[in-house]
Amino acid sequence: MKVISIAAAALISLIVVPAHSATLSGVDVPADALRVEFISPDILKADQSLTVGVVVTRSTGAVQVIPTSTPKGMSYNAATQEFSGIPANGRNEFSVHVTDAGTSQTADGILTLDVVPR
Repeated sequence: MKVISIAAAALISLIVVPAHSATLSGVDVPADALRVEFISPDILKADQSLTVGVVVTRSTGAVQVIPTSTPKGMSYNAATQEFSGIPANGRNEFSVHVTDAGTSQTADGILTLDVVPR
């Protein structure tokens, strides 16, 4: 779990759940399984724009990333594989479904972000 402290106006908690994580439900995952990660800044002030990148590793090349959940106030740019905007107060969930074009292997990634005004 990644917890982020926000100066003065808001508190954001980021919980990153890697796709096909070996710790999920005690399942053994192949070493070559797709992995989905989210990249974001460590500090965010209230009403500040946020950019969250989606990074896919262990793919054979071209991957298709489809957002399955985009928080209010945010949008997804398929060309850059980034969510951006100003997240709303409360719980925000970013989720994506990824397909490796070379192997047809799929993975899902979820990022939960809580914005709490102070």
